[in-house]
Amino acid sequence: MATDFNAREGEHKELDWLLTSGVLGRSHNLAQMLKFICEKHFEGQDSQITEHVLAVEALGRRSDFNPQVDTIVRVTAHQLRKRLQEIYAGPGASRSVQIHIPAGQYAPSFIYKKEDTAKLSSSGAESTIQDSSSAEDSIVRPSTARRKWLISGLALAFFVVLGGILLDVIYTRAHSAMGAVPDLKASTVVKGHPVRALLGKGREPYIDRAGNNWMPGNYCTSGANLSEPSQRIAGTEDPTIFLGGLRGHAHCVFPVDPGIYEVHLLFAENSDLAEATNRSVFSLNGGENISLDVVDDAGGDYIADTKVFRGVRPENDGSIHIDFVGEISAMKAVEILPAPSEALLPIRIVAGSKPFKDPEGNIWLPDRYVIGGRPGQSAKGQKVEQTGLYSSHRVGNFRYILPVVPLEKYRVRLYFQEPWFGKENAGIGGPGSRVFDVWCNGVTLLKNFDILSEAGSKPVVKTFDNIQATAQGKIELLFSPNINYPLVNAIEVLPEPGK
Repeated sequence: MATDFNAREGEHKELDWLLTSGVLGRSHNLAQMLKFICEKHFEGQDSQITEHVLAVEALGRRSDFNPQVDTIVRVTAHQLRKRLQEIYAGPGASRSVQIHIPAGQYAPSFIYKKEDTAKLSSSGAESTIQDSSSAEDSIVRPSTARRKWLISGLALAFFVVLGGILLDVIYTRAHSAMGAVPDLKASTVVKGHPVRALLGKGREPYIDRAGNNWMPGNYCTSGANLSEPSQRIAGTEDPTIFLGGLRGHAHCVFPVDPGIYEVHLLFAENSDLAEATNRSVFSLNGGENISLDVVDDAGGDYIADTKVFRGVRPENDGSIHIDFVGEISAMKAVEILPAPSEALLPIRIVAGSKPFKDPEGNIWLPDRYVIGGRPGQSAKGQKVEQTGLYSSHRVGNFRYILPVVPLEKYRVRLYFQEPWFGKENAGIGGPGSRVFDVWCNGVTLLKNFDILSEAGSKPVVKTFDNIQATAQGKIELLFSPNINYPLVNAIEVLPEPGK
């Protein structure tokens, strides 16, 4: 009886360590589920640990919870199972009691190390160790575990540093070859290297139009690899990034330097999938589960879609963790950018095919996130030279769908210069020759806007404050013609000052 009491006390202590040491990360759902299933186990009520009970009593869902619609329990259990495996392969390798969740069930399993087993057996009492080959294989002496963990840690550190150096060399050479420049303002100092990962096996490195290098890698465990033929993807000038990926249950680990990061998850459904037929679920660092219908969110098939997360920090193991569950739609790529603060990184787009560096050192990326329209041309005999941000423009019926953080407010700037009409532009037409509207998330920003009437042949910048993103995390700018076609030279989105 004393041994049974000691064993149960060890199980309680192990649960307390997992909940208070920080090894589970900042995920409320993981901690809630682990606490709930272990307490049920201690009460001898393993049979009551069902999907419905977990949803309602542990994760706060309503009593009419429908597991066919809401996959939160399965997703959270998958994340918790993987996280426990990582903990006991790393910082918890020497723990004398380990908690696991066997595949296919929600009830916990407690596994004891050999040294602890010997102590319990010496008292003549019955052992509670699992008598199976899988459990036996997981029993490792603490000294051996420490040695393995130290060696693994040193090896991981070596490869992370080496990988960072190689990525930095590739990144610098790629920018040099393309005539591009770094992602951030020259005077801004941030820690860490960007990570641009193409998910799925068999993919080749790719340099995008901004000169950024996208690399395949073994970041993810599990998941089904997806390979797709070359095809046009709306909303991006780099469709190669969206031709491949992972679906199913995937757990991805991205080693990064200490610091603050902005994370972009890239999606596109390339199979004529009907809307709202299957929802995917993903989370960062074991945090809130976010449900997404890729087709519905992007506005259709073959359209690029990006979800943005700001202020992301690596977990205790020095990595950013991403869990993804999608039986049909796939996650295509991940972009992790170092940031100087938790605010959204500026979005700066020049409506051309090459990046542009302004006098302040800011980098304007080549045209992206746009559907419709085409690159414009200037009139022959043009007298006013258009340079810098105004050297190119997009014209026609078009809209930009810019990915930001849901429901937050931003400052939006639109940059214009008339390249065709007016006496300075070969004398064709004049004021009233180009009149258009600009809408943002269904609200009018500019009504009957006429560049010539506003500024003549000079550039004009329109600034709009307190622009609220949609609940889906988008700022949609729609350019609608009244007389001739609208145009824009550049777009800038900044966090609202003071936010």
